[in-house]
Amino acid sequence: MQFVKGEKYVCMLAPSFVSMYEYPQIIYRLRALGFEKVVEVTFGAKMTNINYYEILKTQKDRTWIASPCPTLVNMIRTKYPHLIPNLVPVHSPMGSMALIVKKHFPGYKIVFVGPCLTKKMEAEELGTVDEVLTFKELNELFSTNNIPEKITEGKYYVTFDKLYNDYTKIYPLSGGLSQTLQYNKILPKKDILVTDGIVNISKILDQFKDGFYKHYKFLDILSCEGGCINGPHMDCKYPIKERIKRVKKYKEYASRFEKDLGRSGKKIDADGIDFSRKF
Repeated sequence: MQFVKGEKYVCMLAPSFVSMYEYPQIIYRLRALGFEKVVEVTFGAKMTNINYYEILKTQKDRTWIASPCPTLVNMIRTKYPHLIPNLVPVHSPMGSMALIVKKHFPGYKIVFVGPCLTKKMEAEELGTVDEVLTFKELNELFSTNNIPEKITEGKYYVTFDKLYNDYTKIYPLSGGLSQTLQYNKILPKKDILVTDGIVNISKILDQFKDGFYKHYKFLDILSCEGGCINGPHMDCKYPIKERIKRVKKYKEYASRFEKDLGRSGKKIDADGIDFSRKF
């Protein structure tokens, strides 16, 4: 990726970032790299959840399959096309956040940064994200542009821009979607299945019958074992258990110390945006 003179850039950072980078130093480093705005995808995740909630509440004629994982979506399209109607027709957090960014930061080039290579395919399909960088590619940019791991210049000391969310910071963990869905009023826990890994997912998809998988109403499934914190382009030095701890610790930190900083997104901030998606 090259920053073009005269263009303005906003970075949409996947919440799995904390599995391998230090907060808030990563934000300072992104600003030093050339991003004028840096937002976290967590508010997009909140809006994804709100739309999931309405579908799961009103449409009970099938077992719904969570659709934020582009690898899973592509797997269903190619190997299980009869299950395409089971994919929840709502944008992923990346897709949702891109629509929000376009509303609040018009004219900016939108760059998503995360651990997943297949997000590049999703971005090309959606047309709302200008470029996708994996964490490995981001590290290469840091190295090429001589961006240190610790920024000490005060002009970059600005953390995330407005519109983020605290409780959806656990979204990249396996089961993070359902844990933050607030499903208690519409579904009993026994109707939700959480699992990850291609082998486990394949076994489940093979056993669908007439649009249903056993008694389950919702499958919160991801292709990577452990969730997005174990994406193929994490470039991470920490074991999975430590990555999980870092995500949870970051969520607790934000809940305790950052709720009153005026950056939390509210439903009105996404007013007028259609978050539905067709597969």
